[in-house]
Amino acid sequence: MSKYNKNNITLIQLSNYVKPPIEERLGVEWVLNGKYNSFFKYVIDRYNGSPTNKAIIDTYNKLIYGKGIVVNGNDILYDELNEIFPKREQKKCIADLQTFGQYDMQVLRAKGGGVAQILHLPTNKLGMDKADKDGNINGVWYCDDWTNPTKFPPKFYPSFTVSNGKMTESLMVKSVRPYSAGKFYFSDPDYLPALQYADLEEEISNFFINHIKSGLSFGYIINFNNGGDLTDAEKQEIENKIKDKLTGSSNAGKFIISFNDSKEAEVTIAPLEVNDAHNQWEFLVQEARQQLITGHGAYPNLFGIATANGLSSNADELDVQSRMIQDYQVSPKQGLFIDELASIIELNGLDTDLAFIPLRETYKSTEQVEKETPVDDTVDAEENTTEEDIELSSDCVNVDDLIELGEDINEDEWELVDYRDCHEMTLKENELNTIFQFASTPKTSKKNSGQDTSLFKIRYEYAGNPEGERDFCNKVIKAKKVYRAEDLDFNSVYNEDFAPKGKNSYNVFLYKGGVNCKHWWKRVIFLKKGNKNISVNEARKLILKLEPEDRADAKWEQNDPKVAQSANPFNNWWSLDPLYRK
Repeated sequence: MSKYNKNNITLIQLSNYVKPPIEERLGVEWVLNGKYNSFFKYVIDRYNGSPTNKAIIDTYNKLIYGKGIVVNGNDILYDELNEIFPKREQKKCIADLQTFGQYDMQVLRAKGGGVAQILHLPTNKLGMDKADKDGNINGVWYCDDWTNPTKFPPKFYPSFTVSNGKMTESLMVKSVRPYSAGKFYFSDPDYLPALQYADLEEEISNFFINHIKSGLSFGYIINFNNGGDLTDAEKQEIENKIKDKLTGSSNAGKFIISFNDSKEAEVTIAPLEVNDAHNQWEFLVQEARQQLITGHGAYPNLFGIATANGLSSNADELDVQSRMIQDYQVSPKQGLFIDELASIIELNGLDTDLAFIPLRETYKSTEQVEKETPVDDTVDAEENTTEEDIELSSDCVNVDDLIELGEDINEDEWELVDYRDCHEMTLKENELNTIFQFASTPKTSKKNSGQDTSLFKIRYEYAGNPEGERDFCNKVIKAKKVYRAEDLDFNSVYNEDFAPKGKNSYNVFLYKGGVNCKHWWKRVIFLKKGNKNISVNEARKLILKLEPEDRADAKWEQNDPKVAQSANPFNNWWSLDPLYRK
């Protein structure tokens, strides 16, 4: 029966969307993630085609890597690790983990069976070896193009295995595949349900561009007024030719073909009008974006999308959201990466107490600080003032004077080489407050410190809970400035409401926000970029050493021990007036 009705009218529509199947395809020797490993390509296309999806993934990649990996809790990049596993390779592995939900590392054996080098291996080019009778996956298959394995023969690499503390093969692959329900060989990205919305966002952008190019038209009726005498085959041929030209994601609207009995031979075209189309497209754009954000477990404000809620300010909202992202999205992936890496580098006898330096300093809760900070039981009970004994100030005018003295370091001129937390200090020789100095005249900037040199800037940053109870602490932390010791180490009126009884000043370098304050100062050391005297790694190693005789041109200077201590409980009696009470 003819598909054309008695009025010879047919409606041509775009093809229905069909979500690509997600399946593990078994071959003779290997298993692929979809036909020809096509699921990886689908994920990559959604990354390249959806601006929201790409922005979220890129942001997560930066948050997971942060400022690199540290060892033993010290904010110093582990030089030996970075020689084995270069930073660029670490970042590639993290990108695969976030994009595909899995990643792979090539591990090269050194003489003696240890690890010579760790390199990234593109996950999208790998097929998994078929499991043996015991259910073990013994390796991976690498192919540059799985659509043409004849031209690009797959190559087998064994899985990373160790025997008697040594690698068993010269080159092996460490495949990291977190568990995904219903999968055995592969893992899925955690934003899997949102991929179709990335596809939608891409198609909407294609539509908008072509809609503008087509003169903002929503479609047409094409009347063939001499078409009544055409056969079905002739009508089909005309329809197919129009489809080839106009349909697909580049079509800006539907069109209708009408074949009419008429003596007139001309073709007439009537435009279709949709009065509320802008509302439809606005809804689809917002829906695609929101579902992508939800699928990634992200928050709109972190990506420049304003929202209104009950929080006191956008800054408050961003801070809360950043901490939740760190806790529920970033930290678990950092932990997975560290655990898998530790199992490799332990073969070289390297310390596996590894962690990532975060891009922004996350606060420690009051409970954490109190747990990590030893209490001096010798303090007299009468002098151990509690938080309830203090009338908290709601006004702190002079703190602005301190903030104006703070600096924003120019990252094009200076590189961070050391950043230390007071609660990590061992108290041995005041190690974490030891400052390295070259014996030369300071030439760092117009605003020098007596602790600066021609190559180093020594600054201090306020640290701790950004949502404290005191205005002074809240404002100084949120300003995110760094300060010279000279800006801090004197009796100031920055926080005069918390000065001892009968006084309007005290030393904020030693006593922070006042009695029982749980904040502290962190020491930050910057090295001048492009200098020819010392590299970043050399500087970091040198800062750790306590013996100045290792370099003839070096000397060590120490701050007062109280600088690296929170006022509670170390300094809660201060040496201030013991009558300092409510």
